[in-house]
Amino acid sequence: MQEEINQQERWDSAYASVEEFFGREPSELAIVALSWMRENQVQSILELGCGQGRDTWYFAENGIMVTALDYSRESIDQMKRTAKRECQEGWVTALTHDAREPLPFPDETFDAVYSHMFFTMELTEEEVRRILADCRRVLRPGGFHVFSVRNDHDPHYGQFEPKGEDTWKNPLGFVVRFFSEDKIKQLSEGYIFQWIREFKDGAPPFDRMLYEVMLQKPGLPGHP
Repeated sequence: MQEEINQQERWDSAYASVEEFFGREPSELAIVALSWMRENQVQSILELGCGQGRDTWYFAENGIMVTALDYSRESIDQMKRTAKRECQEGWVTALTHDAREPLPFPDETFDAVYSHMFFTMELTEEEVRRILADCRRVLRPGGFHVFSVRNDHDPHYGQFEPKGEDTWKNPLGFVVRFFSEDKIKQLSEGYIFQWIREFKDGAPPFDRMLYEVMLQKPGLPGHP
């Protein structure tokens, strides 16, 4: 339990000390995701691990309604201040929530679920499986779940202090989980697997090797 508290406090501290911890520009994943959101008439998304909102604001500015979650109270406080300052309160709803707890939304609420490196956090395999299932619950039939994770080709894979299976604590003090392609497929039970693609993320403070994963909830939009 102490490690869990320390990780949450570490993110609070990081966000409090640096206004744009991961930079100002949207991630490469968000830019790609917006394209298919438009192609599939996505109007509302749930974002997990929004941080300081670099992807959140990009989606909102392009006409997507975003419900953004993070367990860092500092990040959500910043998000709320920014939403008010930028007159984005009608487009962005920012909530403090630990996604290891059940999502506080009814079934079939969102057109899509999105996250960038959220599942690389200090989560057990069972927690990842449970969160993916809960995200499927809140998706509308035919809805999409797109996310990125650090993968087993990443230069930090297998480095630093071991904290569990495929999980290490880096020199900055953050616990990071890495994924193989097979592991992602095993954990995505109940979804239609669309694709997995590898890409390099160069956001500060170092390069990472990631998988972009696209899943779909079974069913046609508007039908069970």
